[in-house]
Amino acid sequence: MKKIIGFTVIALAVVLFSCNTNTNDGVEIPEISAELTAKSAEIAVAEIHAEAATTEGAYEVEFFANAEGWLSRWWKMGKHFTWSNKLRYHKNHCPDVSIESGDDGGYPKTITLNYGDSTLLNNGKVLSGEIVIEISAHRSSQDYTREVIYNNFGVDSLLINGTSEIVVDKVDSTYRKFESELTFVYPDGTTIVRSAERIWQWSNGLDTDEDQSDDMVHITGELTATITWPDGSSETYTKEITQPLKRMATCQYIVEGEVQVHLGGNLVSVLDYGYSEGDDECNHYALLTNADGEQVIDLSERKYKGKEEKNENGGQQDSDNQNGNGQNGNG
Repeated sequence: MKKIIGFTVIALAVVLFSCNTNTNDGVEIPEISAELTAKSAEIAVAEIHAEAATTEGAYEVEFFANAEGWLSRWWKMGKHFTWSNKLRYHKNHCPDVSIESGDDGGYPKTITLNYGDSTLLNNGKVLSGEIVIEISAHRSSQDYTREVIYNNFGVDSLLINGTSEIVVDKVDSTYRKFESELTFVYPDGTTIVRSAERIWQWSNGLDTDEDQSDDMVHITGELTATITWPDGSSETYTKEITQPLKRMATCQYIVEGEVQVHLGGNLVSVLDYGYSEGDDECNHYALLTNADGEQVIDLSERKYKGKEEKNENGGQQDSDNQNGNGQNGNG
């Protein structure tokens, strides 16, 4: 029997005993110890949050890097940026954007995105902190690269620091390769340090620079990471996207795809984003399968609590964020 478990409490809800081998679409998950079963669930939940936050950050970089041409022209003329209602920022919320150019206004160009303490998106997520994007040359150049630095970049309650290098294919303009070294800090003190390679394939919306409402991306890739809990214990794991993740601009969560997590070379969990509780195109459920069986995760419970934090903590903060309190005043 499937259980529906909120994103925030799944780590507390793991039943601490070993079970028989489970399968997910024919993939066998072997019996493991109760301790590793519990850890596999906690890693899966932490990775859901990290995956969502990484995607939000990369999407911000994509939009502003792709729009570098007209942003530079506006900046050169001393014009203020304007934001159409087809962008994803809530009214009166948007990052403070600045551009620094090389000699004679050329390359390299550095775009700095300052989200302040709270920049609210139309989908309810809250961004904060800073992203710095350095573009080495014009898109037509063979030397074209994008280097990205995340400085305490926050997505809701999760903070990201680190770097990412982006390769844009010279022939296939819809192709991106992200190689990143990122550290994620959760509100309970849990940290994840991970090295990842991601492939983005734009399937729609790349040719409409100022309209994000039609954007759709499919994501593949793999990573190696170490998670360290507040008590000092840690585990190193790998994660592979075995079915492409589908991200739509009109939806708050990944709506399709599958990922597998391995500990010590053993498969310990499978997460299916394609699981649905209804006909809504913007599905906000995922099905987690591990040695404990199947658990339905409600992705709308965005705030990660960790093992010690009580469920009610932070509820008022989330409510305030969704109501737009603490806005940075930019835009």
